[in-house]
Amino acid sequence: MVLSILNSMRQRMSWSDARVILKMAGIEPGQGWNKTIEKIGGLPVPPELGPLEDRLVEHNLCGDKFTKLYSMRDEARFPVHAKIAGYSIADTAATEHFPKALPEHLLSEHMPGFVPIAIETNDDGIGLVLSSAFQMKKREDIDFEEFDDPAEFRARYDEIVGVTYRWVQILSVIWVPHHRNCIELRVDFPKGMTQDAIHAFHSRLREHVNRWDGIELESPINLFPAVRKFYDDKKEGRITEIMFSTTTGGIKNEKILRRRGNLDQRDEAYHLAGKAGLADDIYLYRTTVEWTIPVDNLWFKPTVTLAASGPSGKGPGGSPTISGAYIGGCVRAADYEFVIERLENKVQQDL
Repeated sequence: MVLSILNSMRQRMSWSDARVILKMAGIEPGQGWNKTIEKIGGLPVPPELGPLEDRLVEHNLCGDKFTKLYSMRDEARFPVHAKIAGYSIADTAATEHFPKALPEHLLSEHMPGFVPIAIETNDDGIGLVLSSAFQMKKREDIDFEEFDDPAEFRARYDEIVGVTYRWVQILSVIWVPHHRNCIELRVDFPKGMTQDAIHAFHSRLREHVNRWDGIELESPINLFPAVRKFYDDKKEGRITEIMFSTTTGGIKNEKILRRRGNLDQRDEAYHLAGKAGLADDIYLYRTTVEWTIPVDNLWFKPTVTLAASGPSGKGPGGSPTISGAYIGGCVRAADYEFVIERLENKVQQDL
């Protein structure tokens, strides 16, 4: 049983996230996926499954999601909460396997659309988890620790990826927070999924919610104001990527390599020198912010990426609109809530 959970984790998350989850569940990982699976599979007494399954549920709710936020009147909270709490969960293969991922050989038999598979509650809110099958070209990170000489590969490459064509399970969550006046639509955003595909998923998920009596989700909250505010607030995490236009007509994309520790793009020498040569300020329309949160000798690294389609966009007056955020690196609900609270602060809207 524990090996099936490990294989499911391998399908759904990066090794760096899985390593933290294993430690939180009281399981000492090995060096990379293969050696960890071999190590745990060879234990005379298998580890307790309950803590690991609980962590997997939490990751299913908040790990690597593209989230859109919709304003909700306070009086609508109870009927939406009641709708989710009273939802009928059918007996399907996806339901039976949850919180583990549905095996690939069963995905081709998956029912079309969104299949409700679980109702989950915690201190932050209540959510309905839905499963979908999606065929995609997927790029997977290959961890350096998978190789016999990790240092050699780190010296030669910034990252190593493999490409596969396969069915994947997409978990979507309709989430109603207890303490914010909004509905969150969270959809898995695995590497390789295009922006067009993720927005199409969201459109269909919104239509699904709008078929509920008394619910009408309109436009999601515009998160674009947070881009500049994150950049200007140097106390707010570290910025690892920005994209912007200049008054000289340039379009710039600047990134910090993940291995470059604590370097912040706001203070990177090339970036500052380029800004100094401009008569006017840059116009930001994409940013990635990363935080580092130490807890009990573990390091949690939640991130948020906000990206408009371009410097002018399609918003009122030509200003960009950002309808959703990619929230990654969250292995706990606390990490996800940490990011959402900062988005709330930057957008300056009562979410």
